[in-house]
Parts: sequence; C-alpha cells; structure tokens
Amino acid sequence: METGRIFNIQKCSIRDGRGMRTSVFFKGCGLHCLWCANPEGISFEPEITLNPQNCIACNGCMRNCPTGASRLDENGVPVYQRDQCTSCGRCADLCPTEARKLNGQDYTVEQLFKQIYQDRFYFQHSGGGVTFTGGEALMQPEFLLAISKKCREYGVNVAIETCGCGDYEKFAPCLDYIDFIYFDLKHMDSEQHQKWTGQRNERILENLRRISQHGNEIIVRTPVIPGINDSEENIRETARFILPLASVQKYELLAYHKLGVNKYKLLGKPYLLEEIQEPTAEHMFHLVDVANEVLAPAGKKCFYNLNNDYDE
Repeated sequence: METGRIFNIQKCSIRDGRGMRTSVFFKGCGLHCLWCANPEGISFEPEITLNPQNCIACNGCMRNCPTGASRLDENGVPVYQRDQCTSCGRCADLCPTEARKLNGQDYTVEQLFKQIYQDRFYFQHSGGGVTFTGGEALMQPEFLLAISKKCREYGVNVAIETCGCGDYEKFAPCLDYIDFIYFDLKHMDSEQHQKWTGQRNERILENLRRISQHGNEIIVRTPVIPGINDSEENIRETARFILPLASVQKYELLAYHKLGVNKYKLLGKPYLLEEIQEPTAEHMFHLVDVANEVLAPAGKKCFYNLNNDYDE
C-alpha cells in the first residue's frame, strides 16, 4: 500500500495558490536552506518538537517514554534528551497541551484524500484546491503521483510548491495530474547555492527547463534574503533564465521573514541567520523593476505582494 510521510495539513489557506486551499506538507527535502521557515520538514525522519511554555507538568510523557528521553527536572521543567529519543510519538499522543508534538506521520492515499476532500465545498466556491508543499513533495514521487491521481479523479485542483530538487525521471509522471506549480529558484550562482542550501543548482535549473516543456503553468519565485541572493545581478540572471521558458509568465519575489525562527528552538536546533533583517519594501520593489527590465519586453511580469497574495 502506497504511503507518504506528512508533517502538517493546513486547512483554509489563502497563501498557496488560487482560491481557498488545503496545504499538505510533505516530510523531507533535498535542500537545507539556512532560512527555511519549515525546518521540521527538512529531515524525512519523524521528529519531536518541545514547547516548554505549554507544559503543565502532568508527567504523562515521563511515565510513558520507553527510553527515558522525556522527563521533568527537579523544578518540574520538561527535559528532552534527543539523543535517546526514537520518535515513537507516545509522548505527543498523550500530551494534552501539545507541548510535545510529533512531526511526520505516514498516510495512505485514502487517509490523506479523506482529509483533503473534506474541504471540497470551499474549493468549489473559491476556485481553490490542494497544494502539496513541504519539505519537498518531489522527494516522494510515487506517493505524490498516487494522491494527485486521486485528486484529479474527483475534480480537485492540484498545485505544488517545489524547490525542484528531485529526480525528473521519477517525478515526471506526476506532471500530468498537476494543474499549477510554484517553483523556487534560490540562487543562480551554483557555488553560492551550495553554500546556503547544501546543494548545487544545475539539476534544479535543468528540472525547471524540462518541467516548462511539459506545459504546466508555473510561477517562479525567489525568496529574497538580504546579503545572500538580493543583488541586482542575481535577480537579473534569474529573469534571464526564465525569459525563454514558455510556461513561465510570472516571476514572484518573496521577502525574507523570521516567522519560522521559533521552530528551530522547538527542534533544539540553532538558527544561523539571526543577524539578517527583513528587506524593505523599497528594496523589494526596486528588484521587481530590475527583473522587469528583462521580462517586460517579452510580455512577462515580475511582481511582489506585501501580503504574499496570489497574483492573478
């Protein structure tokens, strides 16, 4: 039975494509972007997050942890020894306040589709659908194909958000069942791309070329990180790359934010970009102008929305 590993299902999303959508977050990603807002989605393995502020010291985690990884110290403060944890999820199942949460659960196609199809009336009235994101949905191509086929069978619009890090031959069959793609390009310089994401970009760029030839509607996006990829040169080079891609008519710039920083603390991981500040709106609109110098003569468009709404 085909299963996929999911770490979150977000209902009533208005930021992940047209209309009201259900966003399904796939676990596991081939990139390790230092600014990632969903660090719990990077590893394919299940992980426990601990939020001490939610703990009411009920001792349920300590009594039921098979390895002794979960306990309370002498002051009643929750302690989590990650090196002893097997991510069995017992502590999260028993926690009444979600102080401990298991990130990463396996779903069958039927189980996941049941969650998605509950929102069909919202989809029908808003022109929405489901968006598979992550993590990276292309890292689980067999499950992505199976759930996308199921959605197409029942008339559910399917979108994906991807960094393009995957094996094209494995995920190509999925493209027949995907209506729309957000494709992130982090950096055009391959060495810089590897420095900040852990991987070079040659395969990612080639995947975008090949997906574009398939004919899916694509919006390319760049998360603008000050001091890392926010130079005029990088934005101009990105615009030049997508200029000949017929399926890409729009290029969106996304402003760096720190909304996911607290997740690193909950995972017991350091956030390495604490000193970076969010770009100003003035800088963002300037970069839009830089990209449109390349794109506008060909009838294409770069845009930036302060609220990150979908651009019609």
